[in-house]
Amino acid sequence: MRIFLTLLLISSPLISFAQVGVNTSAPHSSSALDVSSTTKGLLIPRLTNAQMNAINSPAAGLTIYNTDASALYQFNGSHWCSREDRISKRVDDGVAVQLDNLKIRLSTNNNNRSLELGTVSGTMNISGSSFNAYPITTVTTGGVGGTVSGWTRQTDQLTTSFTPFESGLNFMLHSAIQNIEIMDETNNHAYSLFLFIG
Repeated sequence: MRIFLTLLLISSPLISFAQVGVNTSAPHSSSALDVSSTTKGLLIPRLTNAQMNAINSPAAGLTIYNTDASALYQFNGSHWCSREDRISKRVDDGVAVQLDNLKIRLSTNNNNRSLELGTVSGTMNISGSSFNAYPITTVTTGGVGGTVSGWTRQTDQLTTSFTPFESGLNFMLHSAIQNIEIMDETNNHAYSLFLFIG
């Protein structure tokens, strides 16, 4: 009997359970971790873009809160993707917003003021087109004439440096509109970008 008890004590650390429950004595059978609360939430790691991109060999499904994008990001096995499907923000010139690996901002260059695109990390092959409408002079009572134009880019490569989608535009006046439809050919994502100068 003593031999049997000794063997049982030695082997007991090898036994493990499939579920862990926090604030619950009966974790759901389909979960590895079941957290229960009616007054608190789950706080996952908060990282900047640089910290997120510095993770060595992230596992598919790894999830973090990206503090630069103010959104949850998940690694899909090849790149980081925002869990958001759209963003809408009022921003000043030169302030970037991001979704997935795409960064967008309004240029501060008064001679080439339009939407600029870049990546959070690495490169991205894109193609797409833009529709532009902007007044030729300041809008006054009674209205003013404007310009309408379009632009198409085929298989262009974005990097971490911002570049205008279409050069030579000057969205300086109220009521200017730029709509860009692009395809991220690297990650097979479509984006619709809309700028309105109010």
